Amino acid sequence: MPESRRCDVLIAGAGPAGLATALYLLRRRPSLAGRVVALERARHPRVKVCAGGLIPKTMQALAELGLELDVPAARVQNGIAVTEIGRVDYSSQETLCTVIRRHQFDAWLARHAVAAGLEIVEDCRVLDVHTGADGVRAITGHGEFEAPLLVGADGSGSRVREVVFGRARSSLGRAIMMDLPADSTCAEFADAAYRFDFRCVARGIAGYSWSFPCLIDHRPHLNVGIYDQHPNGRVVPGKPKAELLEALAAAFPELPIRSDARSGYKAFPIRWYEPAQRFVSGSVMLAGDAAGVDPLMGEGISFAFEHGKLAAAAIDAWLGGASGALASYDRALHYGSAARKLRRLRFAAARFYGPRHRLYFRLASLSRATQQIGVDWYNGVRDLDELPTAALAGKWLQAVLIGAGLR
Repeated sequence: MPESRRCDVLIAGAGPAGLATALYLLRRRPSLAGRVVALERARHPRVKVCAGGLIPKTMQALAELGLELDVPAARVQNGIAVTEIGRVDYSSQETLCTVIRRHQFDAWLARHAVAAGLEIVEDCRVLDVHTGADGVRAITGHGEFEAPLLVGADGSGSRVREVVFGRARSSLGRAIMMDLPADSTCAEFADAAYRFDFRCVARGIAGYSWSFPCLIDHRPHLNVGIYDQHPNGRVVPGKPKAELLEALAAAFPELPIRSDARSGYKAFPIRWYEPAQRFVSGSVMLAGDAAGVDPLMGEGISFAFEHGKLAAAAIDAWLGGASGALASYDRALHYGSAARKLRRLRFAAARFYGPRHRLYFRLASLSRATQQIGVDWYNGVRDLDELPTAALAGKWLQAVLIGAGLR
């Protein structure tokens, strides 16, 4: 018979959100070592379909946790964006993005979390969740796990979210991607650049195509893909509509991308942030992709760490007797600095992917100063993304009117 176990904190999912929650929590309460359990449905290093871009905000979180990235990575200092309005080339003296392979990154992060005191139960899929006055019970193939509190950090297709919060699909986008061998002389490697193509918006696709440099077995490759925030019809993993592949092939005609199943693509859902949703129910919390990611670009790793830090603070306070700590976490995910950023990205997505998208792409290309503000704000450089709306609007206005920079 599968056994029943009890722990102090239970986490569904051992990806960035679940592992960040554990790392931040164990830094706050080292006494919890051995009493925090994460349930991982696969086994590290496990396949994870993701472009793998770590923006500076994520690198800051790793530094805050005392972690120095130690996996193969391609660093990006230049960006190329193509829209209906034209092409924008953006260069920086700083790293704009660090591209890793998620199976390596997650396994590396898991090793550090285990060393800090987290127990990871692998090959353990959450089948059902029961909540009650005494806490939460997770039903898995490895038996039942009981805890006073559960963090649902099990991705866009979160089982915890579905069982406890409902099965809403209105905020579920999709993406497809593939890896292609590359020559080190291509722009992505020669110029340390990533490429974005937004021309698919004119075809009714609310998103963009991308091409990132990456290393697979230490050899140069391109990770290419396309994101659609508002896919028509139900998201079916592995079965994207042909128009997505056609738009991706049109964005990068020089690459061997076929618009059929023989392309070797992988498809995956992306749940984007919806402020009308709940993030806490009883003693169950959502974090990371399960709570929702950036609606504009589909980026989720930086928010996984943001949520993990907030969740750890709330759990620490809750364990210390602050009965309202979980409600405070829910408020933070609605109104805190990370939530404000997600709301702004949701606002931007509605405009850049809406009927007047040409106007907004034209405004975004006005000047180098406005581009720098936009990129640095998105990347969280110098905590620009935490500025109040009025202060941020002031910087934008200065950039548009007098070309003021950020220094």
